[in-house]
Amino acid sequence: MKKKFYTVAVASLAATAVAVAPAAAADTFSDVKKDNAHYEAITALHTAGVISGYPDGTFKPAKDVTRGQAAKMIAGALGLDTKNVENPKLADLPKTHQYYGPIAALAELGAIEYYVDDNTVAPNEAISRGEFIFMLATGLGIEEEIEVEDADATITRGEVASFIYETLSEEAEEETTTEDSATVEQTTADAALLETVFTKAAEKQLATESLKAAITMAQSMVIQDGEEAVTVDANIKMDMSIVNKPMAFFAEGTVAMVEPTTGEAIEMPIKMYMTEKDGMYVYEGLTKTWVKYPTEMFDEILAQTGAQINAAEQLEMLKKFATDFKIKEEGNHYILSLTGAGDKFTELVQEQMGALNLGLDEEALAEIKNMKFDTFTYDIKINKETFDIEEMVMNFGFGMKAEGITMDVTNKSTIKYTDYNSVSTITIPEEVLKNAKTFEELDLSAIEETEAK
Repeated sequence: MKKKFYTVAVASLAATAVAVAPAAAADTFSDVKKDNAHYEAITALHTAGVISGYPDGTFKPAKDVTRGQAAKMIAGALGLDTKNVENPKLADLPKTHQYYGPIAALAELGAIEYYVDDNTVAPNEAISRGEFIFMLATGLGIEEEIEVEDADATITRGEVASFIYETLSEEAEEETTTEDSATVEQTTADAALLETVFTKAAEKQLATESLKAAITMAQSMVIQDGEEAVTVDANIKMDMSIVNKPMAFFAEGTVAMVEPTTGEAIEMPIKMYMTEKDGMYVYEGLTKTWVKYPTEMFDEILAQTGAQINAAEQLEMLKKFATDFKIKEEGNHYILSLTGAGDKFTELVQEQMGALNLGLDEEALAEIKNMKFDTFTYDIKINKETFDIEEMVMNFGFGMKAEGITMDVTNKSTIKYTDYNSVSTITIPEEVLKNAKTFEELDLSAIEETEAK
């Protein structure tokens, strides 16, 4: 069971790391900056996994949308089942077509217009504004006719994102109109305070040049292998120094756990350096070797790191997944509390794990696809005077199946942010740069010997 344990534990800890510091979608696309008219919509929908970009890292917001692309965006936004669908039997839409699922799902709702004369839908042709509004409105069950300006004109990817985002936001707001007046008045006051505190905290974080973070994590894994069940408790402690521009960080700590079958105490060191100039270096505890990450892996991690360590970016992203978002006052602090369902959070973490090349083997990566998060809660402590985010406390649980093993994980993590703008520079020691090995040069015999036991 020991090798199985390592496979499950590695996948679990990797997934947990992403959940604790999830990458936000801000500036995900190189051609969608914050001054873009569709930035908020594109960011929100991409974070929720509704829209995606091109392999070159762009979104192309000014490019016309095809019928197939529009169907995929709308089906994703509405959460439609695109797998178990009835075949609309359109001449140019075989089941192998990349947009077959979304188009078929919307066709079941009567939201797809097609050419009657030849029974085609032309999924790769540009969709008109009128067709798009019809598709979206019908998918939402809106029966009244909607006037569309320039109905025959094409519509861009950015415009589609904004239409979907604004429409769904309006739908969500309408759901609150049935509350009694007293509740609405209190909710409005809380919402106004929450928005003010949130905005000021985000602005303060964006102006932050550097900070330190202390991370503590207590994780319990209940592992069921046939009739055998064991509980594994892991404790992670890590201190980080972070500089935002140019991006650099140093992290040092430990991961402590007990091997369930032998009772052996295992403590693995955590040491990492990263700078934009020199790349990323990680200390491998079993071989006692510094490892230099490949350039392509480092580039992927660098693209995400700025969002991961920025508490405001994390909060912005998590806000979109929250089913409940509240604020209260405790002494000199505001406490923002988020609660959310696990299904969308599961999709987010799986997407992040797939996008980031973390050096996991195919076996560990495959197990992440079997992971499902339960509800999660976040409490964020914000200083009333400075609006610095001082602490984030996260509680969540998830389940996984791996190599016949069923595992349930509960996790509580705390990140404390201190010493704002006090870290000047981070330099990777010369001995690390000089002695680090590549993955190809690394002696894996010690790791393989441990896994074989």
